[in-house]
Amino acid sequence: MKRWLLFSTVLLISVSCNKITKYGTIPKITFNDMGFNTIKQGSDTTLRVTIDFEDGDGDIGFQSENLFFVDPRDSDTVRYLIPTIPERFEPKRGLKGTLQVDVLCATLVIKDTANHPENDTLIWNIYLKDQAGNQSNIIKSEALILTK
Repeated sequence: MKRWLLFSTVLLISVSCNKITKYGTIPKITFNDMGFNTIKQGSDTTLRVTIDFEDGDGDIGFQSENLFFVDPRDSDTVRYLIPTIPERFEPKRGLKGTLQVDVLCATLVIKDTANHPENDTLIWNIYLKDQAGNQSNIIKSEALILTK
């Protein structure tokens, strides 16, 4: 059974409910897609980043910021909230699905340390933490080229 949930304009989750869980209790994520690969710095648009996940005990969503996008250029971290998964999806049986995050591009800028003053490359390190405090693997996004 597969259903789509819209929690906010920032996060869209698709979950698959499993009769018998085959996933570990430590969440696992995989990079899926990024809406585009080049953007003018400070643009007033949004960038959709899509990440696949699986979690054996379904506790990835709770009322705390638990999805992290780390900018390795300076270690700045943007935190997102994965909301609690409703019980009707039986999350404790395990979840597999997709997270879609809309990143506000207005804060994405070329860093002073960039090799070229006219453009910069951003590749996020992304991970999530579940309610039990288990941290997923860390994945890398595709390269995002920032231009002036």
